[in-house]
Amino acid sequence: MINKSDVYTGLAEKLNYPPSEHLLRILEKMITLEEGILLLELPGKPDELAEKAAMDEEKVNSTLKEFLRRGLVVTTKKGPRLVRDVMQLHDASLASSQEYIDEELLNLWKEFYEKEWCKALSEHWRTIEQPMCEVIPVWKSIQEHSQISSSEILPKENMNEIIKGAEYIAVVPCPCRRALRRCDTPLDICMQFNKWAEYAVNRGAGRKISIEEALSINDLAEGKGLVHIQPIITPTLSLICNCCADCCALLDPCIKYGGMDKALAKSRYRAGINYDSCTECNLCIDICPFGAIEVKDSSASKEPIVAVDPEKCFGCGVCTGECPTEAITMKYA
Repeated sequence: MINKSDVYTGLAEKLNYPPSEHLLRILEKMITLEEGILLLELPGKPDELAEKAAMDEEKVNSTLKEFLRRGLVVTTKKGPRLVRDVMQLHDASLASSQEYIDEELLNLWKEFYEKEWCKALSEHWRTIEQPMCEVIPVWKSIQEHSQISSSEILPKENMNEIIKGAEYIAVVPCPCRRALRRCDTPLDICMQFNKWAEYAVNRGAGRKISIEEALSINDLAEGKGLVHIQPIITPTLSLICNCCADCCALLDPCIKYGGMDKALAKSRYRAGINYDSCTECNLCIDICPFGAIEVKDSSASKEPIVAVDPEKCFGCGVCTGECPTEAITMKYA
């Protein structure tokens, strides 16, 4: 007789995470016992899987296709396999079609994140050898609010050119904001490109969009003060997340517990303040996603001034568009 506990514990172990009470509740909500048995046998040929899981081969094939739509598996040369870890399960499943996601599931993910995963993520980020992601500056921050000539801006730093150079683009729901629901920023604002976008659309997670719509979404993201973040580990353009400090599973843990320098690579730029224009409204202090702007004592002035900590600044450029007097500009680090 199959032990239910063994199946879900086995899934947690294959996801490289301790089988905690919170994670097991998520797995039991998302995956039936029969499905769990099949997932543990992956990858494999349908006929072999059918025999091992005591299922009809036709049902195995249809179940594997549904697993893909639900974000439980990824395709490989050997066939579908269970997603590699909890992060991939979170990102893939919570970016899936709404039909697979209900409030109970979202609440389970939120509880798991707040009770244990947030801190565990920070511990993970602090141990990696090199950053997995990098910041792309807000385009208007280096186009309109910088001392840098357009000829010096690299193609990978130009969001408009990145978008225009893509052959296929999809917009997908942000899994982090979908689960945590801590802000009112739109969900459908993260983008995937080329083969990654086709993959998202084919499994029903994303919606194909035109270059014009992608540019419009990018403007919306920048207007909402979101940080452009893309993975470094993929050799070609794959995705760009538009992240908020309230919900992002990279920014939020690192802000709370540390590890930002390990997890995220800075852009080539840093924010600087023109004190002739600064009215000390302090709006930038609240706007900065990285907490890099604060009031400090100044040797040149008797009064404290607003200052950018270059060590904390990641060069996202979010602050430049929010300054009412345009006193913040971007410069080379």
